[in-house]
Amino acid sequence: MQAISTLNQTSFSSLLARYMRGQIGETAWKKLMTAFDAEGVTSNERMAYARFMNEMLTERAQPSLNIPVGDEMAGLLVETRA
Repeated sequence: MQAISTLNQTSFSSLLARYMRGQIGETAWKKLMTAFDAEGVTSNERMAYARFMNEMLTERAQPSLNIPVGDEMAGLLVETRA
């Protein structure tokens, strides 16, 4: 269980570090925070989303980031909960 907790903390810390280095713009950061703060999202879903966003940023050659919000985010959650 400790390994999972450390991984989750690293995921959020990595996103914050990327934001502070300018790798995540202000608009994208606000969308991320909206997704993390959304009602009905479990802590496990937040952790999975943070890991996903970090992996996406690591794999992309360009620094731009498209954040799913609103209906897109709800659709992703429905698929992951099924």
